[in-house]
Amino acid sequence: MITISITTIIAGAVVVLLAILGSLVNPFLRSLRFPETEGNVTEGNEESGNEAELSQKENAEPVTILITAHDNLPELERNLPMFLNQQYAADYQVIVVSQSTDVDTIDFLKRTAAQNPHLYYTYIPESSRYMSRKKLQITLGVKAAKYEWIILTEPTCRPESNQWLAAMAQQFSTSTHLVLGYVAFDDETKRIRRFESIHRAFYLLRRAQHSYAYRTHMPNVAFRKSDFMEGQGYQGNLEYIRGEYDFLVNKYAECGDTAVELGRQAWLIHDEPSNKSWHNIHLYLQASRKSLERAGSMRTLMFFDHLMPHLSLIATLAVAAYSILMKNWILTGCVGFSFLLLFIVRMLIANKAIRHFDDGIAMFKLPFFEYGIIWKNLATKLRYWRADKNDFTSHKL
Repeated sequence: MITISITTIIAGAVVVLLAILGSLVNPFLRSLRFPETEGNVTEGNEESGNEAELSQKENAEPVTILITAHDNLPELERNLPMFLNQQYAADYQVIVVSQSTDVDTIDFLKRTAAQNPHLYYTYIPESSRYMSRKKLQITLGVKAAKYEWIILTEPTCRPESNQWLAAMAQQFSTSTHLVLGYVAFDDETKRIRRFESIHRAFYLLRRAQHSYAYRTHMPNVAFRKSDFMEGQGYQGNLEYIRGEYDFLVNKYAECGDTAVELGRQAWLIHDEPSNKSWHNIHLYLQASRKSLERAGSMRTLMFFDHLMPHLSLIATLAVAAYSILMKNWILTGCVGFSFLLLFIVRMLIANKAIRHFDDGIAMFKLPFFEYGIIWKNLATKLRYWRADKNDFTSHKL
């Protein structure tokens, strides 16, 4: 007769319970509202009908597309034509703000503007020092905008289709003051980076859909010129060199006034980032997030989302070592079941979530990517701790 000790029962129950909690305390399980026709682009007559419906929408709002550039001539040559050739029922303009020292870019913009009436370009003077040039470019572009609605993006992005502008604009309404769109990294981008972006999107876009938007890491943001001017633009965040999208959303979002457009036609595709630009994005966030409001609840949520699966994994490994050392094979089997439960359930949940964004990351890699995020975050904090903090601020303001 096999007897099972109380210790075995308790330890087995604990690791199974932690495996269940570690699987279910998961950002991918929280509801993120997708359009009914989200996912893959429709085919045939249905696709043509959707395009016609978007581009011919009555009472469409005129829009300004604002792009800031700094040594981005190759990206502008590749991506700008796709912004200039949108099918849209109302008028729109594309404003590119560069820097006066970037002569090649200005020459390219001058030639392109002569051929396309949608394009307007300007630049900030070389004397603009001791402040964030990026935020100065945006402010100058907003002031130059002809229209109330402005969509801010980057030269490293390109529309998924010629219906991008129409898809974003369908969210414009009298009660809406911000519209957040999705940005996917192209297929050349490392899979772990594409996964991290989707993982972060489930936090930030869900928050925007359900309460106050906190921030966004995706350069596909529509806002009102009047809000920006009345709120004095980036006043309150000028000391930080970057964080322009985060602060824009954090400052001007109110409860219920932010729309999220996740339809495939509203996507932008981001070029593969260099290692330097990828790390800089995360380092600048470490500096600028100090000025963001409503951070406490988001950071608490993310803390527990990371804590539970790691606690489950650590407990499982500890009990596994104990059971093998004590030759308690019943407990070892229980540990093996808990380990498989944790990884398989998290893998299936993550795979279902990323399918909404049509990303072909191999399913078996997903749990490893999830567990790797916390260590990458710690590495970023270490880099920031060792860095000269003046590198992140216009400290002479």
